[in-house]
Amino acid sequence: MTTFAELHARLAGPAPDHERFTGPPLDLEGLTPDELGRLWPLLQQAVQVRDGDPARRQQALDILERARKLGLVPHLDTALLCATLRVIPPRDRSTPATCDTDFHWLVMQAGYLAVAPASAEEAAMLEAQLAHMLPPVEYWPRLRYGILAMARVAGARRLAARLLDSMREHYNDGLPARELAVLARAAPAALMTLAGGGPFWYRGGDEEGRAHPSEPMVGDPDYAAFARAVLEEAAQVLERMHAGELPYKADYYDSDDGHVLALAARVGALGDEPWYRAVIGRLLPLACVAPTAARSAPSQALTIALGYLTEAVPTPEGVAALRAALKVVRHAGLEKKLARHLKPAERRLATRPEIALRLTGLEPKQQRAMLAALLEACFSRPVELPYREWRERLLGTDAAAAFARTLVWRAAASFMLDQNDQPVDVLGQAVRIAGDAGVVLWHPVEAAAEERDAWRTHLLRRELRQPLRQVFRECYVPPPDADPGEVFRGYELDGRRLIGMAGRDGWRLEYEGMVRQFGDIRAVFGIGRLYPGYAGIVPSGPIAFLRGAQQVAARDVPPRVYSETCRAVDLLVSVSTIALETDDGQSTWDERTRRLFLLRDQAGIDGMRRQVLERVLSAQVAAGTVSVQGFHVHVGDARVSLRTGKVWRDGAQVELALKPANKRDAKRLGAVPWLPYDEALLERVVHSVGALLDGAGSR
Repeated sequence: MTTFAELHARLAGPAPDHERFTGPPLDLEGLTPDELGRLWPLLQQAVQVRDGDPARRQQALDILERARKLGLVPHLDTALLCATLRVIPPRDRSTPATCDTDFHWLVMQAGYLAVAPASAEEAAMLEAQLAHMLPPVEYWPRLRYGILAMARVAGARRLAARLLDSMREHYNDGLPARELAVLARAAPAALMTLAGGGPFWYRGGDEEGRAHPSEPMVGDPDYAAFARAVLEEAAQVLERMHAGELPYKADYYDSDDGHVLALAARVGALGDEPWYRAVIGRLLPLACVAPTAARSAPSQALTIALGYLTEAVPTPEGVAALRAALKVVRHAGLEKKLARHLKPAERRLATRPEIALRLTGLEPKQQRAMLAALLEACFSRPVELPYREWRERLLGTDAAAAFARTLVWRAAASFMLDQNDQPVDVLGQAVRIAGDAGVVLWHPVEAAAEERDAWRTHLLRRELRQPLRQVFRECYVPPPDADPGEVFRGYELDGRRLIGMAGRDGWRLEYEGMVRQFGDIRAVFGIGRLYPGYAGIVPSGPIAFLRGAQQVAARDVPPRVYSETCRAVDLLVSVSTIALETDDGQSTWDERTRRLFLLRDQAGIDGMRRQVLERVLSAQVAAGTVSVQGFHVHVGDARVSLRTGKVWRDGAQVELALKPANKRDAKRLGAVPWLPYDEALLERVVHSVGALLDGAGSR
């Protein structure tokens, strides 16, 4: 018996006595979308009829969940779709609760229609079925995307015309009615995607690793023309209002107008359209502040929506507009909301490096900070530029050139720039690179140990100070004899400290753990169900990797992404760890010992800090005046912690004066060497060692 026949027999045959007696679980791998479509009315019948058989309902839910995990969606024709829609019993849809529940289900089912109605009779039958299940007309403006999408997919022209008439009656010639008239000419698949977004469309767009519902509208010429026209029109209206040519009216653009304008702006930002770059700098600063002394705004809805947009789809012009708005806004609530988006927008801009390299109009300090964030993101999401373009972009400005000259890059082989801005290898030999050869930022995890050591020696010899840690960057590779996703399991973490550090580093608290995006991979650090303000202890769990909604085995994750993920998790663990997990008494002594050694060796950040100290203090180590052991640097009877920089002697903390009032005239400690990268804690450790060697803190 085939999988389809077995499933059909279970769904259409006699009901089982109990939900555990439904038979062995079936493998859906061989099931086709057409076969799933033929089963769809039976599956929905079992799920939607709540007073039906509970065992059959549970069986149907299990089948739907397995199909979802496989990415299997049904293909329905008109007859199957109508049969599916009839499983919902007649009920009152005049209340928001019943209206929304049934409507979202209805839109989802219509999206599975794979074959257009074959005749006018079929089209009329489907349109009548859809119209029968729609909520009252007064709800249509709020549900307009879904109704239009269903009408276009089903070929229901009269339903689409009724919708447009109701929109004109409700909004006259307002922005929502004008927008829907343009969307009526869009592709049905794009409309269905837009309608399926729900409230999710308003926020960032990658919370579940999914594309944003508005992305199919990018490239639609009709919608692009509409988006440009309405945004420029709104900017002109606000400019005239601020110039006194129009009377000021608080919330001139209401929430419905703000929705339309924000969607138009999002499509422009996604496509990085030139007209969007020109208009966002005018629109946002004008929308957030009244032309009078009032603390209201021409449009709170538009201001808030553009703030979300700038964080979700940042551009240099959008971030600059957000900064400008924060300088002029007077409404306390709006200021708080806009300020909340600035730092995340700056961080997320680094994930669009092809756009972020267009840094114009920023102060030098801001430009350097943006470049540092951009290049930091390139460690997990490498951006390849042709060598000729790479030179134009990175050597075209002083700030970018300063970064380019001190970092290691890779074309066919790794190289740096010499004093004449010419590429040379680690031995100082000239490297020939074709103009169209791709150049990416070098990552030590992709190099052999000998190459990493050679570049580290090269930096120490030339005393080059890198603007971000690269050559001395911690590297993590999957262990050969252990699960790569389990390397940080087994720590007891301070929840308050963990949440604070995670928020600063760009992690998000979600149901399954802490989530952060690394390139196209979403990393999930399993630490239980935390919430803001949690002050207890949580155990560290495994790291899961997902691409979109599909889980990726840790060994299949690109080396850069795996290393950067482990580096970020290592930072969380090293900062918030208070103990190892307690032994449950079930493991043997050998297993427990191996476990402890594994946990000890995972301190990659501490290990890199230790390696740097061993190199720069090599003379003192050789002389026997300094030793680096475990997580401490020992100088005589004092020790300096590698994790905190604190100095201890005989169990008591020792305070050292490490910051002279006049640094320029301060005596240079002979034992303090040059450091290859900036790190406050590393500098504190080295300066503490130097002070101890010079006699500071002695009894």
